[in-house]
Amino acid sequence: MNQETKINTDKLAPEFYVWENDHEEVWANKDNPFFVVRNGEMRIIVKSAEDESQEIIRYTDALEKFGITTDKELEEWAGKSEELFSVGMNPWFEIWSVKDQEFFSEPFFDLKEAIAHAEAMLAEYPTGIAD
Repeated sequence: MNQETKINTDKLAPEFYVWENDHEEVWANKDNPFFVVRNGEMRIIVKSAEDESQEIIRYTDALEKFGITTDKELEEWAGKSEELFSVGMNPWFEIWSVKDQEFFSEPFFDLKEAIAHAEAMLAEYPTGIAD
């Protein structure tokens, strides 16, 4: 039985779940052996149009301090010139299994999609082991 999952629908991009360099658990359900982790590092270079200074953003708190606090704002900035906003490395979500340490899924770039996949995996592999 799937439980209702509450997530911030304004922050579905993995860039809003980067608090350290290693992988981080983002979503888990006690009834599901599959869970969502954020993997990969973030490296966004933003340049000021006024004085050409640049800042390298690696973590979510710096991204939000810069003023990007929602998926919509991130998309708007990503649509700007690469001279102002450049993504050198980007994080992603993966599905992992509590019972199979060798299992991981393809990358996802939307938290809702990753959670839906983890829930579908439970239906297909109730023991938590993908054959």
